[in-house]
Amino acid sequence: MKKCIHNGTVEVIGLCDPETIQFEDVPAADAVDRNWTEISIPEVLAVPDKKPSIEQINKVFIDVKIISQKIISTPNVNTENLEGSLVTGRKLIIEGMLEQKVLYTADVPEQSIHTTHFNVPFSAFIVLREDTTLEDEFDIDICVEDVFVDSFSPREIFKNVTLFLRARPAEDDTGCP
Repeated sequence: MKKCIHNGTVEVIGLCDPETIQFEDVPAADAVDRNWTEISIPEVLAVPDKKPSIEQINKVFIDVKIISQKIISTPNVNTENLEGSLVTGRKLIIEGMLEQKVLYTADVPEQSIHTTHFNVPFSAFIVLREDTTLEDEFDIDICVEDVFVDSFSPREIFKNVTLFLRARPAEDDTGCP
């Protein structure tokens, strides 16, 4: 017998419009917008003790903040692995925070509405071109592609966030040539 999980009743606020992420139409060797990655961040979140238990999750608000980024040196392997990945000697390490608010109906007779907040750190990396210097700077485009959320129990929430991250060379906003 097939069991289906239906998550369609939870509204998610903060998803991006994928159409806002545009790519250059240039040969791959010249493209600077190939600096991207996708990550999945699974979480098990506990409802704080001072909050009532969950009957139903109604809405999730999500925002992503980049806390820091740095370019590091890595091995330079000129051969793809079996997954098609290539390391170039440079990676951009991105540290961020998922800032989330979960609105839910409480499992109490009056079925009151409650909100609980969660800040969950994450780390990701993007392989950069081998001619990238350790001093180069990047702007990070963030796209929250999907959020799956469900209650494991009246006191635990499972959530999985899928992020698309792209590093674009920072625009020179100093006014200097």
